[in-house]
Amino acid sequence: MGESRPPQLGRWSFRLLLGIVSAATLALLLFGPWYVPSGKETVYWNALVAFLLLGIACDSSFLPLSRIAFARVGTSVAFIPFISSVLLFARPWPMVIAGATGLVADAVVRRKPLLRVWFNTAQYMLAVGLSAAAYQALGGHVGFDEFTFSFVPFAVLVLVFFAVNQGSVALAVSITSDVSLRETWTRIAGASLAYDLVASSLSILLCFLFIKLSIFGLAVLVLPLFFVRHMYQMNLQVERVNRELLELMVKAIEARDPYTSGHSVRVAEYARSVARELGLPPKHVDDIATAALLHDVGKIYEEFAPLLRKEGRLSPEERMLMQGHPVRSADLVGTIAEFRGRVQADIRNHHENFDGTGYPDGLASDSIPIGARIIMIADTIDAMTTDRPYRKALTLQRAFEELNKHAGRQFDPKLVLLVCKSPGIRRLLGPQLATDGTMPPSMQASSRTLRAGARAGS
Repeated sequence: MGESRPPQLGRWSFRLLLGIVSAATLALLLFGPWYVPSGKETVYWNALVAFLLLGIACDSSFLPLSRIAFARVGTSVAFIPFISSVLLFARPWPMVIAGATGLVADAVVRRKPLLRVWFNTAQYMLAVGLSAAAYQALGGHVGFDEFTFSFVPFAVLVLVFFAVNQGSVALAVSITSDVSLRETWTRIAGASLAYDLVASSLSILLCFLFIKLSIFGLAVLVLPLFFVRHMYQMNLQVERVNRELLELMVKAIEARDPYTSGHSVRVAEYARSVARELGLPPKHVDDIATAALLHDVGKIYEEFAPLLRKEGRLSPEERMLMQGHPVRSADLVGTIAEFRGRVQADIRNHHENFDGTGYPDGLASDSIPIGARIIMIADTIDAMTTDRPYRKALTLQRAFEELNKHAGRQFDPKLVLLVCKSPGIRRLLGPQLATDGTMPPSMQASSRTLRAGARAGS
C-alpha cells in the first residue's frame, strides 16, 4: 500500500481496521439463528450456487473508479446479486455468498495480496450482514416462495449496504494516506452514486425473475447487468480521456522549454495537496488542481515563444510581455464552459501578490481567490526546487525560507505556514531536495497505487 504517514502507523492502523471489520463480521455469523437447508432441498442449494457464480462473474468484471492520493479504488456490479440474495436467502447465506465472491474474485481472478483479499472479503460480508439485519428488523420478506416487495425495508437495506461498504473502504484509504475521511468518502460515493442507486433497483427485478423463472431468470438479467457495467465504464473513460487530453496539451506547451518539462503537472499535485490540507470541499480541490494544471496554457501563443527559449533572465520589456500570460491563459481556458468561473478566475489571478502589487488586476489579500493564492505558492515552490538556466535548484528547506521571507507581501502568510508544515508537500518533494537539484525518489514514484474494494469490489 502507498503510505503518506510513517509506514508503521499506516500499516498498523490498517490492520486495526481489518481486525475490527473481521470481528464484527464474525459476530454477525456466530450470533443469531442459522438456516441450514436439508440435503433434499436441491432447489435451495442450486439457487445458492447460481447466485455465488453470478456474484463472482460480476465482481471479476472490476473497473478502477478513481485515484485518491496513492490509493486506487474501484467498482463492480456485484452489489446487485448481493442485495438480491438478502431478499431471497435466510442468514447466513447472503454473507456466505458475498464472502465467497470476494475471496474467489480477489485471490483467484485478480491475485491480490493476502491482507487486501482478507479486507475486501470481510467488508463485503459485513456490509451484507448489517444490511440484511436492518432489512429483516423492518419486516422485509425473505424467501423465494413468492414475490413480496416492501419499499421502506428495501431502501434501508440499500442505504446500509452502501454506507458500510463505501465507508469501510474510505476509512481504509484515509488511514493509509494523507486524505481526510470526508474527502475519500465523498470521492468514492460521489463518483457514481446515481448509477449505484438506479442499478440497485435491478436487484428487485433479479428477485422477481428468479422466483418466476428460477435459474433461467438469472440468465435473462445478465445482459442488463453488464449494460450497467458498460455505463460505469463509459463514464470513467470519458473522465480519463478528458484529463489525459488536458495533460497532453500542457506537455505540448512545455516542450518548448526543457526547463519547464513537467512543471504544470507538479504544480497541480502541490496545489491539490495544499487545498486538501486546507480542508476545502473535494470539488473545490479538483477545480484548483485543474487550474494549476492549466495555469500556463496561454504560453502556447507565438508571442511567448522567444521568451520561453531565451537563456538567462528576461529584460524589463520582456517581463512586461510575459505578464500577459495569465490573461491569455484564462481567456483560452474560458472557451471550455466547464472551466468558466472558479477555474478561470484562479488562472487569471495566480500572479496576484498578497499585498496588491501583483498582476493583472492588482488584487490583494482575501480578494484574491483562494485557489489563485494556492497556485501562486505551488508554482513558486516548483520554480525554486527545479533547475533553471540561471541557477540550480534550491533545497526544500531553502525554498521554505524564501516563502517565509516573502509571506505577507507576495504570499498569503497563513498558506505559507500551512505549506511549511505540510506532510503532503514533504511527501511529494522528499525530506530535502538533493544538493544537485535532482528530484528525490519519492517524487519519481508518486504513481504507486493502492487497491481497495468499493461498492461491491476492489
